Amino acid sequence: MSKKKTAKKKTVEKEDAEMPISKGVEKKHLEEFDVTDGKDRDAFEKEIEEIKELEELLGMPQMNPYGTLNKEVFRRRVEDSSASELTDLAARLGLPRERNTQLLKKSLLKSFDFYAIKHNVTVQGQAKPIIDPSSPDYESTVKLFKE
Repeated sequence: MSKKKTAKKKTVEKEDAEMPISKGVEKKHLEEFDVTDGKDRDAFEKEIEEIKELEELLGMPQMNPYGTLNKEVFRRRVEDSSASELTDLAARLGLPRERNTQLLKKSLLKSFDFYAIKHNVTVQGQAKPIIDPSSPDYESTVKLFKE
């Protein structure tokens, strides 16, 4: 009987394993690319930060069981929380503690919506004019609204 030969594994050195770059193509880092979908993300993030700062100054986390009156702030808080933090929050709010974190997140967000409706919570932003003040019809339109 003949002995079986063991197969030798071929190893590729890491230096040789780099992908070849075609001519004319430079390496670009992902940070250099910007998202161009038409949304003004900086303004939205700034608005959220202003809301957080205002609620912190007003002591909202101590007054409100949810810690905020803004749905987007609460949604981000829920998304960033661990499973144990979510179960603690559910216990404080009187919600059943779900084993599935996705169900727990949904029930927390739904509970926040009910709280906002029940307590008539609306956070108004700054009033933004619909009509451009530099428009030639601005004066007549303002006069119509005042009547």
